[in-house]
Amino acid sequence: MARYDQIDYWDDRYANDTQPFEWYQSYSGIRHFFTPKYLQQSKNENTSSITCPHIDRALIVGCGNSQLGQGMLGDGFKSITNVDFSSVLIKQMTTKYSEQWHREFFKRQREEKRLEKEEGSSPKPSLTDLNKHTRLSKQSPAKEVNKTTIGNKMTFHWHDVAKKLEFPPESFDLIVCKGTLDAILCNQNASNKVKMMLSECHRVLDDRHGVMVIVSYGAPDERMDCFDNVLWSEIKSYTVPKPFVPGQNHQVGAEHHVYILFKRAGLGSASPRHVGAELAVL
Repeated sequence: MARYDQIDYWDDRYANDTQPFEWYQSYSGIRHFFTPKYLQQSKNENTSSITCPHIDRALIVGCGNSQLGQGMLGDGFKSITNVDFSSVLIKQMTTKYSEQWHREFFKRQREEKRLEKEEGSSPKPSLTDLNKHTRLSKQSPAKEVNKTTIGNKMTFHWHDVAKKLEFPPESFDLIVCKGTLDAILCNQNASNKVKMMLSECHRVLDDRHGVMVIVSYGAPDERMDCFDNVLWSEIKSYTVPKPFVPGQNHQVGAEHHVYILFKRAGLGSASPRHVGAELAVL
């Protein structure tokens, strides 16, 4: 049985296999969840308006060697921070996604847009086009792409998300967790580690519009108990079809589950020891 809770398992795995691997879903399979239709809270008695957030700063927890961040970068996310507890993986990804890689990546994007314009075809819409809340430039598309090359970047850092995230409070607008929750559930003392991870994620999310997107194998009757309603003002649940993988048995109707958690503000550090007391005085 794979030891998903052990750092040495992941270090060995990444040392022996450097090819990108997508847990559960590729970016294209979950891309639509990063649009206003999903990233806005429902209007209710505790929400005076339905305002889409400015999603500029994204954190991917347990990033692995997935190309999720690369897809998000291509869609216009300005800052993508990736964390993982495998030091082997972080070294590989830092080397792969160098300054030179970023320059070549955006150069290819500009060239693709130029060719699409010359051929008269409709380019694939980016999330910059799909999201009304994104701050759009009034410049031409080509100049806008040039603008994104200035600050848009992915970075990689070693963090054990089940213990501590070394970021200040409210550092991110969006957190993406694709498979990492399920891996932590393989741990001994899994319940406490999941609570710590979600507490830390809550702490580093923006108070005004922080949102967390979790992709999991587990259905709501297996996962909703993991989410402390004290931390989240609303939790939405969706399904997405499992992708077809050649050579593997594919069950018709099989699906993965996507949970979208909206931060409840005003809880301070939201540590597991103090969060109940803080909620009591709201």
